This record gives sequence, structure tokens and C-alpha cells, in this order.
Amino acid sequence: MKNNYLPKLLLFAGLLSFGLQSNAQNEKQINEIRSQYDLSKLQTIEKSIETRENSQRKEAVRIAKQKGWKTSFTTKDGRFLQLQRIVDDVPVYLTTFNVDAARSTRTNHLNNGGSLGLNLMGQGMTAHVWDGGIARASHQEYDGAGGNNRFSIGDGSTNLNFHAAHVTGTIIASGVQADAKGMAPHAKAVGYFWDNDQSEATNAAANGMLVSNHSYGFAARNPNTGQVQLPQYFFGGYIDESRAWDQIMFNAPNYLMVVAAGNDGNDNTANSNPTGGSGWDKLTGHSTSKNNLVVANAQDANVDASGNLISVSINSSSSEGPTDDFRIKPDITGNGTGVYSTYHNSNTAYNSITGTSMASPNVAGSMILLQQHYNNVNGNFMRAATLKGLALHTADDAGASGPDAVFGWGLLNAKRAAETITANGAASKIEELTLTSGQTYTITVDSDGTSPLLASISWTDRPGTAVTTVNSTTPVLVNDLDIRVSKGSSEFLPYELTGPTSSAKRDNNVDPFERVDVANASGTYTITVTHKGSLTGGSQAFSLIVTGVTGTPAVCNATTPTGVNVNGVSQSGATVNWSAVAGTTYDVRYRVSGTSSWTTTAVSGTSLDLSGLSSATQYQVQVRSKCPDGTNSSYSSSTTFTTNAPAACQSLPYSESFESNDGWTQVGGDDGNWLRDSGGTPSNTTGPSSGADGSFYMFLEASTNGSAGQIGNNATAILESGCFDLSGKSAAEFTFQNHMYGTDIGSLTVQASSNDGASWTDIWTQSGNQGNQWNSVSVDLASYLGSTIKLRIVGRTGNGWRSDVAIDDLGLTATDAGSDTQAPSAPSNVQAPSVTQTTATISWSASTDNVGVTGYEVFQGSTSLGTVTGTSANLTGLTADTSYTISVRAGDAAGNQSAAGSVTFTTQSDTPAPVSYCASSGNRTQFEWIDNVELGGIANATGAGSGYSDFTSQVGTLARGSSNSMIVSAGFSGQAYTEFWAVWIDFNRNGTFEDSEKVVSGSSSSANNLSATVDVPSNAVLGQTRMRVSMKYNAAQTACENFADGEVEDYTINITASTTSSNLFTTFSDADALGNEEAINVAAYPNPATSFVQVNLTSKEGTLSSYKIVNTIGQTVQNGDLTNGRINISSLNSGMYILEVTYGPKKLKTKLVKR
Repeated sequence: MKNNYLPKLLLFAGLLSFGLQSNAQNEKQINEIRSQYDLSKLQTIEKSIETRENSQRKEAVRIAKQKGWKTSFTTKDGRFLQLQRIVDDVPVYLTTFNVDAARSTRTNHLNNGGSLGLNLMGQGMTAHVWDGGIARASHQEYDGAGGNNRFSIGDGSTNLNFHAAHVTGTIIASGVQADAKGMAPHAKAVGYFWDNDQSEATNAAANGMLVSNHSYGFAARNPNTGQVQLPQYFFGGYIDESRAWDQIMFNAPNYLMVVAAGNDGNDNTANSNPTGGSGWDKLTGHSTSKNNLVVANAQDANVDASGNLISVSINSSSSEGPTDDFRIKPDITGNGTGVYSTYHNSNTAYNSITGTSMASPNVAGSMILLQQHYNNVNGNFMRAATLKGLALHTADDAGASGPDAVFGWGLLNAKRAAETITANGAASKIEELTLTSGQTYTITVDSDGTSPLLASISWTDRPGTAVTTVNSTTPVLVNDLDIRVSKGSSEFLPYELTGPTSSAKRDNNVDPFERVDVANASGTYTITVTHKGSLTGGSQAFSLIVTGVTGTPAVCNATTPTGVNVNGVSQSGATVNWSAVAGTTYDVRYRVSGTSSWTTTAVSGTSLDLSGLSSATQYQVQVRSKCPDGTNSSYSSSTTFTTNAPAACQSLPYSESFESNDGWTQVGGDDGNWLRDSGGTPSNTTGPSSGADGSFYMFLEASTNGSAGQIGNNATAILESGCFDLSGKSAAEFTFQNHMYGTDIGSLTVQASSNDGASWTDIWTQSGNQGNQWNSVSVDLASYLGSTIKLRIVGRTGNGWRSDVAIDDLGLTATDAGSDTQAPSAPSNVQAPSVTQTTATISWSASTDNVGVTGYEVFQGSTSLGTVTGTSANLTGLTADTSYTISVRAGDAAGNQSAAGSVTFTTQSDTPAPVSYCASSGNRTQFEWIDNVELGGIANATGAGSGYSDFTSQVGTLARGSSNSMIVSAGFSGQAYTEFWAVWIDFNRNGTFEDSEKVVSGSSSSANNLSATVDVPSNAVLGQTRMRVSMKYNAAQTACENFADGEVEDYTINITASTTSSNLFTTFSDADALGNEEAINVAAYPNPATSFVQVNLTSKEGTLSSYKIVNTIGQTVQNGDLTNGRINISSLNSGMYILEVTYGPKKLKTKLVKR
């Protein structure tokens, strides 16, 4: 797929969100979904996104006017583009991706008259469509059999757009013209303009939206000049746009976003350095998010009458992946070539269009039918991860064997997905589960003996870290789950991309969907789900889908297991395997031969890993089966095995330069081997030309052209050392040289194990081009002193052939304990930078030592308070208003201790004199109020209060002499008014808000977050004091004033001596600067009035052209021309109104009271 992109031009993909009604998504089910969400957090996300969207667009329009750039335009080929923001001084635009579809994806088998008999038409479902405009609500296809007026507008937009109309029809067209029938022809749709898609989608998701479709994206090129304007790191990169959508979906886990991949398949030059080589890496923006469903565009598929795929080809314009971290994107393929659907220019208009814009609603409409079917069967809706997993699990493989960066997991097969839902509990399993940190989930399944056994996991991952570097290969996956399928000693692994059109079955650490395929399956298999590291958040929800199984329960007959054997024997572990007994679980027991005490473990599968065994020791192991009714078999006869004796460790000092052999062991199970070489590597512009120490070295051959020993791109090879005994050592260091030269360099990692290789810890890593020379590295092994360790060197090639990595000149040296008599230098610059009544932080400059400092011991007088490894310590439990002298001594591994460095400080008093403050309040908050205050850790979003709110229980922390960002914002019930802001902090804590203590002042009529700077004097009194935040309508205020409209809030500020304030709680980049607007500059008098009012400008001269009068609920009750500035209001009811007058391009407002 090759297409052109402009600066950040968004390409139409059509955002569809589905709310089911009647037999689909009713209000009760919407509330059930909402009850599972943190609605407050979603509201906060929505407001933050909306502020950012508006701010970025406002700034883009301002710069566009200066530069003469168009803010929106339509190209000759019909694409609509609109300016969204400025990135790296370049305009970024959204653009539409300019379609028989139901037959190709087998959705017709779900509709009325389909082979499955399900009669799914989207009854009661609602599709939310974000696009470059809206569809024509009166089109004949939006009525028909599905009901009248099935299309509505969600955001007040009025601009009709052909693309939006076509996308909408692809989903909901009722089939007045049969060829135009949509995927869900009885569903409703709500249309939105794409301007605020993220904030609007957040709101819709919080209100139960299930699926959305986006048929637009960023444009890489300027369509007028052909110039590439999109920043290069956008191509394949996980940027802020990608992360924002993941954040929305993670916080609304029933919501799935369906996205068009784009139409840049024929553009092979916009990305100057594509991941995977020329012709790849064309996805941008939300197309690189983790949790959504990204759709490629296929030609019409050749499908037989039963729905079996015969053949399908990709449309050459469909944008290809992968992402820079080599995730499988696009996810799936739909039919978007020559799709016939509704148009916008009349109630009977139709047209055929081609593009991923059309493939995306083809898939999205199918997704809503699958949600409808799942709800019909189960009485509730799937998690988004389940829906996405179901689509990928059941897709027809297309293109290269296995997943690839063209078709993703293949062509959508809605028929097979629906059959999987129907067969759940029999021929399939669909389970929604949660894995907690440290947990392993295991089940056994019985193959049906005829179909391939497929097992997959899918999860909605937490948002990752956005990148701004080109081709960042760092995985953005946060919680890395793993699935394995095993039978006896055989283990089956999931797919992972190794190239744009190649994959391997191996550990996958990048995708939030993993699938294991077992061909020719028969018998019982164990499915295991685990995770790497610790799970962020403590747990991870995931969905498990299994097909090719039988739901017929096995007849349980507890017979003694056969085939008991032991393999994988090491010094401390072994693996026990046995043949399955149908319908049973197992007890495995083992003991040291010649002893009488057994260790017994219950197992559901047919293997068990034993660990913690003694080396060079003979063991016996036995297995029995157990039925659910409590019956057990006898144990099998004993199988004996002997653990390995410890290998003789390397003598120290150790060195290896590969002059005679490989030196270290080539580890199995990776992607290939390190190669021993002298002279230069076969490839130019990568790899060394000679060894670092002698002639030979070890290197990775990254080529894919048939070079001897090649392991290719994004592949891993591991070298493992023998053991090193560091007992009785006071210091140890591993040294080596590396050569990491080339434009595609991957990474090099050193790992250590202190349990004979049972687990490994990274102790050094490096990635990227380090230059055309050998680089010396030393790794401190202080944390392994006293242990016997092994080391591993893990090399991974990059995205291209210029990623040969080499190593040479390995060494390990150690110092015997007791041979070091030199003490470290004394810690210097000992300080107490932060002191409260009961705590203190002590910091110092690092000491030096001839071998190495291992820690610092902290003393109060002669009493040791403990030892730390860093250069600071936190003291707690101190007494207020008390003097302390703290000293610090550095130590090394030999037990030598330095002279002391000391500091004396006095804790703060805990009995400050009581302070009282004057009162201040607004008398009315009906029209405006303070709705957000953020400073120093305070983040308080509120609604309208009584006019004064005491929030002194909320404490912000500011440091003496610091400069801090503060956020305030106003809430309005209707129209926005000019509000005057003032903030005081009683720095001298005397109970008076003095003029010099006013830290913020300004005025604005914006409801956005407003930022201001709060400077703290260096002589501010330490401890807690009062902050007053005041917002008054239309005039400046004093600190002790009661006024008509507005609000006052009091907070507590803790002044510290620390050099760091607590600004980490708030993101300030999306706020507008608080300025100084004029007070309202139109006056109406008399006011209150009974019959007539005269309207004049108070601060400018000019002509007022027209007016309107709006009541308090936003209704216009009177309007007209202002020819002489006089308005007759005698027909109005008594009450308060807003008078809005037109002055040139501006709208000016004032309050008006009719008696």
C-alpha cells in the first residue's frame, strides 16, 4: 500500500460507536456498563482532551493566518482536508481516506435470510460516526425497514459531506437499493464532525458506546505541492495521538475503536527511513494505537456459497505497517473496493468509492452485529478486548502465511466469529478473566480431533509512553501477558512478526493479542496464561478464546498415569511429564531417594517443573490421577533422576577473546547463533573490520540475502557463560568491548543469574548506532558478591541488514575480601534540604573509593539509623522544635568506613499561633463559579457552590524561592462572562492577605484551563498557611470582599525549604495563559427596565448592528436590528436575560433585568 500524506492530515475512516437498544443495548445495560467505569476519571480525561483539542486548533488557525496556509480545502480527487494543529512548525491536517462488502466478510450470513438463521440486522443498535462532516438525515436509506429517521446529529454540525454519508450508509443503509444495503440495516447512527473526536468519543464511551469507526487520518503530503509535511517520527510511531486513544479505551473497556489504515500503499517515499525497508511503515496517528482495530482494504473476495474463502487480494492503495516497535498492524482486513453506498447531495443519491475508509465501516458494522449476537446469547455485551480478539482469532489467513503487515491477521470472517459465539461452552470457549501480579492461569481442553486447535488472549492495555524519535523500537506494551499451549513435553508458542511479511512462533513482547495455532491437534492440551515482570496496576483484565475443542465432558476413570518421564534436568530443577488420563487432574510427588518424606503438588496439566532441588542428588517422582468425585488412582512406580553436579567455575581473573573457539555456549530456543569471525563482516557500512583483542570476535549477521549464519532482522541470539564463583570477594567487575555500527542497529544486553540460569536479570543494555569503533564497557557486579553466577549476552538485530553487532575482549576480575584496606573519602556537602516538624531529608555528595562504595551509614550521635546505597536518606519520627546533628559515613565491600560528614538542623515548631482570616464570598453562583484549581498537588475540580467553599483540608506544597504553575478555570451554566481572578497566599502567616501576597491576578471569559505563575518568596514562613482563590464577575475584587456574582475558595499551602514543589500532579501544557480582558464593554440603561433600554458601547466607538435577548435556559426570546440603539422590551416577562449585541465580527454581552 502506497499513498501520500500531508503535514498532519487526518484521513477519513469514519468513527462508529454502537449503543444497543431493544433486544440490543437498552438503558439498563448502558447503566451496567457505566457502573463498571470510573466516570469521574473519564470526565476528567474528556475535559483535558477538549482543552487540548481547542488549544491546538486555535493556535493552528492563528499561525495559518500568519503563514497564509489554508485551514480547510477539498482536493481534485474529492478528499477533504482540515488543519488540526502545528507540529515542528508544519501544519498537520486531517483527511478522508477515499468501496460486494458484506459478502467478502461473510456478514450476509448473519443478516435476515443468512445461513446461520440469526437474523441480525442491528435492531436497536446505534452507530456513532465521526467524519469530515455529516450525512444527509433525510436520505431514503436511513428510513426503510429499520424505522424512520434513523440518523441524527450529535454535535450540532450542519456541513453535509459525501464521505460521511457513504460511511454512514455502509453501516446502516436499509437496502431501498439492494446493492447499497449496509452491514446493520436496522441500526441507528449519530453523526459528528471530527473536530473534537477524542473528547466527544470519551463522553460517548462514558455513556455506553460500544464501537466507533474512524475513516480518516493524518495526511503525509500536501496534495497541492506533493511535499511531505508529516514529521518522520509519525510514521509507525506511537505518538501522543496514539496514546490518547489508548487512554480512552483503557478507561472504557467495553469500547472498541475501528480505524481505517489509510490509502498510502502506493507512496513508497514519504517515509524516508521506513521500518521493515522500502514500501512499509505507512501507518500514522491513531492507526498505531494498541487497543483499537485497524482495518486494511481488500479487493472483492472470492467466497463460496457456504462462506469459505477461496481467494482475496489486497488493494494496492491500502497502507501497510508494521509499527516501529514491530506490532502487527493493520489488525485485520475488510472489503473497501468499489463499495456502493449513500451520498450527500440528494435524498436518493448513491456512489461507489474505494478506500480503507469504506473497509473500516464494513468491519465496524460487522462488529456491532457480533455484539448484538453475543448479547442475545449471554444477556450482556463483550469487553472490547473480547470483540477484537474474536475478530482476529477467526479471521481467514490471507497473503503471507500467518499474520503480516499487509492483511494483519487476515480477512474478517464474521460468520466464523458468530459461530464461535454460538458454540461457546461446546466447540469453543470465550472467557473474560483477570490476571493478578504473580498469578498463572491454567486450563485443560480436549481437541475435537478434526479442526486446528486455536487459543488466543486479547487485552486492553494501559496507555504507553508516547515517542518523538524516529523508528523507536522500544515496545510500548505496558502489561505483557503470555499464552502457551502444551501437551506433554511439547510446547506451542504464539506468533510474532519477524518482518513485514514474515512471522515466527516465539515469545511475543509487543502485541496485546497473542494466538497459538496447533495443527493436527488431538487429545488433551494445557493452556497457560502468565505475565512478565509485575503488572502495572496490580492486575490485567484479558479475554481467552479457544476453538477446535469439544465440549463433551470426558468420562472420568482414575487410572494410574503412564509414560512418566523426566527431562530438562539441571543442577536445581527438572521437568516431569506423563500421558493424560481423560477427565482427571493429578498429584505429583517427589523425594530424595532413600528418604521417607514426599513433597506433593496438585497439577491440572500433564507436566510439572520442579525447582529448588539439590545438585548432584538422586530423586524419585511418582504421579497419580484424580477424578472430580474424589476417586484417585494408585501412584505410578517411581521414576528416578539425578540432578546435575555443579560445573567447575571459571578461574579468576577470566578473559575470552574467541581466538580458538566460541568460548561461551550458544543458547538454544532463540533465533540463531552468534558467528565467530575475523576481518570484516560480509555487509558494508555495518560490523567491525577487525577484532578488538586479537583477530577473532563474535557477531550477529543481520542480512536476509542468504549470508552464512544469518539470523535476519529483529532476531535474537544468546551467548551464555560458565559459572563464576564470587564467594569471598569484596568487589567484582565484568568488562567487554562491543561494536554497534549501522543505521539499523538493534540492542545488546548483559544478563546475570545467581540460580544456575533459572531466571535472569538485565545488568547492562545498549541500543542504536554507537559508531564505527570498538566501545569498552565495564559492569559492576557488587550486587552478586558472595554468589555463584552465570552471565548471558543477548544480541538483537534491528529493522534492516545494517545492524551487525559484535563483541570481543571479555573479562571478569574480582578482589578477595580482606585485601582492601583503603577507606572511602568522607561524604561532603551534607545538607538537610527539607525539614518539617517530624521528618527531614538528608543529602550529600558521593564518596570515592579505590574499589567502590557499597553504601552509606547514617548516624545520630553514635547511634546508627541505618544504611542506604544512594546519596540521600529520609528521617521520620522526629520531635518538633528540636535540634538534631546527623552524620554520614561511606563504606566499601571490605568493611572500610570513611570519616563522617555532618549537618545540624532544627525541626519546625508544631504549635504555630492560631491565625484567623477575613470573610469573602460571592452571593450568587447561578451563572458562573470556580470549577477547577490546581497548584502544588492540589487538583480540585468542583461544581457550583454556595459562593464560598472551605477546602483548607486540601494541602498544596510549594518551596521557598520556587516558581510554580497554577491552573484555574471557570464553570458557566450558559453564556461565558468576563471573570476577574485573584489569588492570595499568606506567606508571612499573619492572618492578612496583603497586596504583596497577591500572587495571581487577571481576567478572562474562557471556560478553558487558565495558567498563571505563582512565585514563592525565599523568606516565606515555613509550614502551613492559607491560600484564597477568588473569581468575581466583571470587576476586580479585594481579598475581604463580598460581591454579587462569583465564588471564593480557601486552601492550605505548605511552604517547605525543599527545592522541588509538588507540580507533578498536574499537566499544564493544555492551559491558556490567564490574561487581562477588558470588563464588559456594552451597557444597557435603564437596567432594570420596564419598556425600553438604550444600548451603547462604553469603551469603544462604533456601530452596533443587531441584537438578540436570551433567557436563562439559552432560548432566544427576541432579536432585531439596532438602528438607533433603542430596544423595546415591553413584551418580555419579568426576569433576568442576557443581551447579546453585534459589533463588527464580535458578540458583546451584558445582563439585562426586566421588571
